[in-house]
Amino acid sequence: MADIKFNYIGWCNEVDRKTGSKHDKVWTAFEIDGTHYAGWGARGKKLSFKNHGKNIWGGQSMPSTLSAVVSSKRKKYNEVDTFQLFAVFPYFQEEVDKQLFFKILANKIM
Repeated sequence: MADIKFNYIGWCNEVDRKTGSKHDKVWTAFEIDGTHYAGWGARGKKLSFKNHGKNIWGGQSMPSTLSAVVSSKRKKYNEVDTFQLFAVFPYFQEEVDKQLFFKILANKIM
């Protein structure tokens, strides 16, 4: 696949005070070849994706639907950069390449 251009990377690493369950997951907004995606999942688990389409104006900004989702995620996720993402999830890029490719082929992207 082509290179991923990240627009947002959020990481949630906390313990729920009420249930005691641990959350260690990432939520991203990224672009591949002009198509915008959201991708999320817990460390070591399968990733989920949503296709937010191409930007019909040809610019580099995110579609408004994805931009609204990013705004809501900032409340729960700490924004990190690619260095931090790959330190926490070293194979994230490879997992996105592999899992997104197969889900696109199988027509299983929302």
